[in-house]
Amino acid sequence: MKYHINLFRPPWPKDRRWDKDQNAKLLNIVFTGGTFGNFLKFFLDKFSTLTPDIDVDPFWDTGILHRTSENVRFSGLIQRYHQSFINDNEGNIDLPICIITPSMKKHYLYLKKAQLFRAANLRISPDDLWKMSVPEMPDEIKDHALSIKKLYDIHSNQLPKFIVRDWYKLGFLKNIKDTYDYQWFDTFKNHEFFEKQKVFNLDLETFFDWDTFDKNITELDKFFRLCLDFDRLAEMKSLFDRGLELDSIRKECNKVQSVAELGEEELPVELDVSSEAFIYSELERANPGILLPLSNNFFKNTKEIKQFIEHFPNWYSIPNPNLG
Repeated sequence: MKYHINLFRPPWPKDRRWDKDQNAKLLNIVFTGGTFGNFLKFFLDKFSTLTPDIDVDPFWDTGILHRTSENVRFSGLIQRYHQSFINDNEGNIDLPICIITPSMKKHYLYLKKAQLFRAANLRISPDDLWKMSVPEMPDEIKDHALSIKKLYDIHSNQLPKFIVRDWYKLGFLKNIKDTYDYQWFDTFKNHEFFEKQKVFNLDLETFFDWDTFDKNITELDKFFRLCLDFDRLAEMKSLFDRGLELDSIRKECNKVQSVAELGEEELPVELDVSSEAFIYSELERANPGILLPLSNNFFKNTKEIKQFIEHFPNWYSIPNPNLG
């Protein structure tokens, strides 16, 4: 199934704000909400020897680095923009550009959660789809709720948790290349505009793991000659670690990936319903004769998951109708 992709309509509920800053001479970061463009701008501007140091704590209590306080003096040599940058720079060539895009299923789980929670610091959770009645829900997720009601023929305004989990699971079970989000990002990064620019593609995994961050930022530095001061590597790692520690969603997604691969023994204390659905989808892909239970309760640990899979009765085994 193919989707019509409107590049300038972002793949999350609402666009909040577009940049109107002048193009940067050193680097233009072009990104979509939730992909850490603000953090990257702050980091590069802080640690480049071509720019003055920035001595402020940029994080909100959730690890978000949206727009830092007005007393931050950026150099202007590094800017960040949303995708309107393409329209605003029609006809320009050889612009130094870094674009940030996802590459793993874990990243799409993160974006489903973070672009609701982080946008304008609204702190909307997938769990709001079953914890709240439909009329009480924020506008950003009401369309989700109405889609669930229609698909499952539900007439109540209170959605069951196991139904919301199943709805998320159906999305994760799709071939990732057939999903709207994947096709949106694929269209974005392969836009003809970027063929005429000097572009570095930065994998979103950069922001989930320090070793990956260190490697990819080093390559980015060399590509654009940003002159990052790697004598301050310990300070760089401290900034990265602080952002990751504050970001509960990023940490949960890292854990969930490990659980889905049955490598993590204990589940995080409380998973939201989208994380549970991601684990379900990965387990059903790996075990196509098994359907995970439609129950509000979830597994307590990977020992329970392994036991369920190992002892699932053969006579209940059927081809999974959701795996095409």
